[in-house]
Amino acid sequence: MGNNISQKAKDRIFLCKENGGTDLNLSQCNSKRIPKRILRFKKTLKKLNVGKNTIPEFYGQIEKFLYLETLIAESNELKETCPQLSKLEYLTYLDVSNNILSVVPNNLKALITLNISYNSIQSFGNATIVLPALQELIYTHNKVSIFPTEILELRTLRILNLAGNRLNYLPDEILHLAGTLVELNISDNVFTSFPTPIATLTNLETLSLSGNNLGTLSNHFTTLSKLISINFSNCSLTSFDFDLSQLTNLQEIYLSENRISQFGPLTCTSICSILNTIRILDLSNGAFTQVPKQIGWCKNLRRLLLGQNQLTKIPGELFLLNPSIDIILIPNPLEYPLGEWIKEGIPTFLRNLKPYMKCYGPNCTVTDLGSELKAMAPNQFTINAFDYDNQPRVSGGDEFKVQMLLNGTNNRVDDAAVPNAGAEPGDESTIIPINSPQAFPMRSSLFFKSIECIVKDNKQTKPGTYTVFFNSPQTGSYSLNITSDGLPIKGSPFFVELN
Repeated sequence: MGNNISQKAKDRIFLCKENGGTDLNLSQCNSKRIPKRILRFKKTLKKLNVGKNTIPEFYGQIEKFLYLETLIAESNELKETCPQLSKLEYLTYLDVSNNILSVVPNNLKALITLNISYNSIQSFGNATIVLPALQELIYTHNKVSIFPTEILELRTLRILNLAGNRLNYLPDEILHLAGTLVELNISDNVFTSFPTPIATLTNLETLSLSGNNLGTLSNHFTTLSKLISINFSNCSLTSFDFDLSQLTNLQEIYLSENRISQFGPLTCTSICSILNTIRILDLSNGAFTQVPKQIGWCKNLRRLLLGQNQLTKIPGELFLLNPSIDIILIPNPLEYPLGEWIKEGIPTFLRNLKPYMKCYGPNCTVTDLGSELKAMAPNQFTINAFDYDNQPRVSGGDEFKVQMLLNGTNNRVDDAAVPNAGAEPGDESTIIPINSPQAFPMRSSLFFKSIECIVKDNKQTKPGTYTVFFNSPQTGSYSLNITSDGLPIKGSPFFVELN
């Protein structure tokens, strides 16, 4: 420890004395040594910050601070940490980031948080790591290319940050951390595919792989039901079509700086599973040409970032969002008058979107559907479309999927499509061929298991209504499943008898 100290350091020491000698901040004091005079606090000091100086080493006197709990020595010139640190029985937080260390601090039995980022510790050197209480390891930007297996022995570890290294794999043995690990950050490494061992970390709440050239994602992350935050920004993704229905705790999704043009149907449908939890959605700086209307149903959304995309339209359902939401929409090539509305402020912009809302399946109804219908004869009924606010739709363009299945069969096809809106009954050019992959499974060797239904959009005559036509060649009891955006309409499934 040294005696030559700056006036700034003297003032900080005096202030520490005045405040009981428990917290001493000597950061940015141009110190090359830890001043001897701070030994007067050896029985009281709990927090010592000597960061952002030019201290080259710790001296043995550090062990005299018997009750020290927090030691911050980041941004110095430390080449090693002295063995005497192990005598600090109450030390729970150690930050020695941005130094020139090559060896991991060790034998710290009470340590909970260790920050060794921005050093030259490329491996643990096969040393036996004695950090039995460690819960957070921040080990970023050390040019690590081989995963240090010694980390797997840290059985109390909850947070592992390995961002900014050169890793391209995770070992299967990371399963050993599954019982405790809740946060994993492997951003800005050199992964080229999703590391599947992550799927074994069943208690994971925060997962970040941003800045890796993944190209595509695996659906393994969708089984991690405790996830709260996922970050796949800047991963060269071109698509995102995953079932999020198991991620019922998800609050944050980061997908910025990718090449995704739109969410896939699985994602659009499963957004309904996270309506009440999602708080942040970052789709900025990408290639989105449209965003799903389901985003507007997320009434607890507090931040929506859509800037720097290729959006020309915005779904009317965004009207449903809280007007105080932090929403970024520009720059985008928005059609008139959307760009003008934004200039009037977000609350006005959202309010003006209301007439553009589409239908919401659970609010839609059916009329003219009797319980007994005729076989071998044309039948029809009407779907009445309502939006999320339960207001009648005043224009067409909604999509409905109708499945009519013989009771007792289980070959329902979720993607069985209806003809294009506006199809006239009998117009064979608009009917999906029976052998098309999109058509219902039509026949067995003895009977029809499903009946093809044609949906006509009545936007020219009675906007907001849709007529469904079908003709069965046989009698029987049928269930009628009607959905919009994967959600059943009110009363679906219906049961009808064809006589």
